[in-house]
Amino acid sequence: MSKNASSGSDSCRKPGNPQETLKEDNFYYAGFFAAEMTCSVIKAANYNPAGHYYYAIDITVTNKDRSLLQNVNEVVMKGGGIISPVKGAFNLSARGKNRVRVVLDFLDRYPIIIGDFAKNRVALLKDALLYLEAHRGSSEHRKKIEVMDVIRKKLRRIKEFGTAKSCSQERAGKNSIGYFLAGVLDGEGSFGFKKSGNRRQPYFAVAMKDKKIIELFRKYLQHGNVRRRKDGLYHYEINHSQVLKKICKLFLTRYPLRHARQRERMAKLQRILNDYTQNPSLSKVRE
Repeated sequence: MSKNASSGSDSCRKPGNPQETLKEDNFYYAGFFAAEMTCSVIKAANYNPAGHYYYAIDITVTNKDRSLLQNVNEVVMKGGGIISPVKGAFNLSARGKNRVRVVLDFLDRYPIIIGDFAKNRVALLKDALLYLEAHRGSSEHRKKIEVMDVIRKKLRRIKEFGTAKSCSQERAGKNSIGYFLAGVLDGEGSFGFKKSGNRRQPYFAVAMKDKKIIELFRKYLQHGNVRRRKDGLYHYEINHSQVLKKICKLFLTRYPLRHARQRERMAKLQRILNDYTQNPSLSKVRE
């Protein structure tokens, strides 16, 4: 891992190297991971010696766009990930210490800017990697089981109960944040038109468990409202047509979406908004 990496046990954020030249558009991938990532420590029986276990660490991102996952594999995982079909989508998995180390090195250089759940997952997986690298063989097998089980329980609590330590926001410029939010949108964004009485209302929305990411959208775009839904997700939405025209331009040209279907949906929204500029109610809009 990079020389700036730490275990993550005392802090969720990692200091960057001020002398390192970063490609701001790579923060897109940090946002995509914040939206789509799952982290696991897999426990399996090891029959030699009998009664022992071995552990495999894993980072997986899931999405319907296989081409996008291929790009993520090339840039973030250096081609070491495996893409496999799941119901209605695809998984891109980096499994094993060497493959996971590549992803964590990338996320050291381009950290997840904000998001307690994602940042805690990364910190826990880093703890697991460092421990497994330092404790090889069967001489400390009992202690290894205890340490790995604690990490596995913490990852499970994040997934099932949304229990995560509060993490600081990374220092990042406007462009880095813009790319980060584009990555989140490709994972969790929705936009288009919905029924509102007898009218069709334009909308831009993001829904996630992590309130801090949702609040970053509102702060960055300076519009919209946030509410907590019955399912526990925080829902951010904008319906103002003139504001939406600016947002479409922002995420189609300045910080472009890379998910083919998401780009198509936003481009369609932009076209209709531009065509019906003189009809603020959009009551005659047809998709």
